Amino acid sequence: MKKLTQVTLMLTCAVGFSSCFEHSDTEKKQDSISVNKSIDKTAASDWVKQFEDTFESDASLSKWTKVQRTDYNSKYCDYKSAVPTIQVRDGKGCLEIKTSKLGENKYQSGLIKSIYQYTPENNSEYRIAATIKLLAMDGANYKSFKETYGAWPAFWTVQEDGWPTSCEIDIVEGYSFAPGASRFTSNLFYGTVSGTNQLGNLAERQYPSSFNVDGNNGWHLYECFIRMKDNAVTVTVKIDNTIVSTYTNSSVPKLNLNNFKKHNIILNLNVGSNDSSFIDPNKINLFTAAMMWVDEVSVYKRTI
Repeated sequence: MKKLTQVTLMLTCAVGFSSCFEHSDTEKKQDSISVNKSIDKTAASDWVKQFEDTFESDASLSKWTKVQRTDYNSKYCDYKSAVPTIQVRDGKGCLEIKTSKLGENKYQSGLIKSIYQYTPENNSEYRIAATIKLLAMDGANYKSFKETYGAWPAFWTVQEDGWPTSCEIDIVEGYSFAPGASRFTSNLFYGTVSGTNQLGNLAERQYPSSFNVDGNNGWHLYECFIRMKDNAVTVTVKIDNTIVSTYTNSSVPKLNLNNFKKHNIILNLNVGSNDSSFIDPNKINLFTAAMMWVDEVSVYKRTI
């Protein structure tokens, strides 16, 4: 998600970078590794919960920093701390991040960053998961995410200090290109110099062509497994228990996952892009609002 330049990074630091730092009932949440889906826990020791937010209460979102700044990748999107809220959606408490149009080619949205941080440890595995639904509203009517143009939601983990020297994992980035089009990817960023990503988009991986953002009533389980065995790190991204991508140092040129440390979890809904050939600002259409609903975020760890 984060693709800022060296100059942008320096300016951000100067102003206080550390501070930046459809509609159906579903199963009742359970205090377990499962979030509407299940994973095999028989191959190693039991998973132990490290972090969880079910967004059932805590209107202040005390486990998160509500960021206020312009998006690194889009001058058209301003994040406001008042935008991320707790709402009852589909009969359950959810985080809601909702866009609104401020003016010509200017939009307001939200970004939250976990206070919790995690770092891979040898002979252990982390599992970071969230259940997310993407959609839009046209007045009182719901619209498919695929009917919007210019929405850019993301679920990712990163250490922003010295980015990208401690790596970045984009578990999912979604892009809407209506009429009727959307694209979903995972990605990694890494570099040895602060502010310089040396991977380009070599690590970008497309979600399966069968993935339908409106499937399963719009709710999907996004997971990332970070495994370190004998000091070798493997990152695996899944959607609804289907593997999207598997990353190792050898699978992506110039990547060093062993420098991965102290990542926060980020959820945001960006609008537009500084690259007008990628997202044309004159075509942006989010109807009344585009929305990201998040039912639950959790982090579990086990010994392997």
